[in-house]
Amino acid sequence: MKKIKNKIDIKSAMIGMLFTLLILSVFGFRTETDELGHLVVKSLTIEDDRGNIRSYIGDGYIQTYSQEGNSTLFAGTGKDGGGYIRSYNGNGDESAYLGTGRMGGGYVRTYNNNGKETSYIGTGSDNAGQVRVYDDEGETTSYLGNGYAQFYNTQGERTLFLGTSPTGSGYVRTYAFDGRPSVYFGTGADTTGQVRVYDRDGITASFVGDGYFRTYNQFGKLTSFLGTGAEGGGYLRTNNKYETETSFIGTNNSNEGLININDKFGQSFWIRINKN
Repeated sequence: MKKIKNKIDIKSAMIGMLFTLLILSVFGFRTETDELGHLVVKSLTIEDDRGNIRSYIGDGYIQTYSQEGNSTLFAGTGKDGGGYIRSYNGNGDESAYLGTGRMGGGYVRTYNNNGKETSYIGTGSDNAGQVRVYDDEGETTSYLGNGYAQFYNTQGERTLFLGTSPTGSGYVRTYAFDGRPSVYFGTGADTTGQVRVYDRDGITASFVGDGYFRTYNQFGKLTSFLGTGAEGGGYLRTNNKYETETSFIGTNNSNEGLININDKFGQSFWIRINKN
């Protein structure tokens, strides 16, 4: 019985050695290091125990699948030659994208369970970086771009702007629900700080500037002024709806107090000067 066992052992050893040499010759193992050498294949498919495809490598991309056969991940080269990665949820719907856009800029997109885009971070059409956030219907709710931020309501109308003007000054502007400007706070064209309040038609109703305050009617006409004159004295001036001056109270050019009442044509009919 021992002799038979020895013969079987020798035969098994020979078979094992021949099989090992076959593997080495086919796959290119280097016998001195037992490392895998150069292996070239056109594609590679990996299946589970039930024969379901779980991953595939070929033609410039890698794709993985769930047990139900839905795509879970794609990494490879797009039609335009740029690389990108797509991930999918359990239902096979796209949930995130990381890659290169049509214009060559990189970006990241995320999606909700309904397939609506929820966020974007990357390069815009102006080749500058930007961030967008969307609501559950895919409508933009906030935007951060080249030196400014904007926010939107559910109707897609802008509600707030925070950023830099074309002249390089910073400002904040708010809008009504229909996109009309309502308040402006920032730097004016004269490089001084200012505040504007708009009426329901988007026309300036009041203005606070460099040492003065103005109000306007619905026709855009100046109705009152409170502030400092060219000579440094303070005064209050009111106008009618045609912007004709109707009253003045303040300091005149002689640094004296002055009250002036005019008719509807701007002609004075009552003046009083108070001298010390």
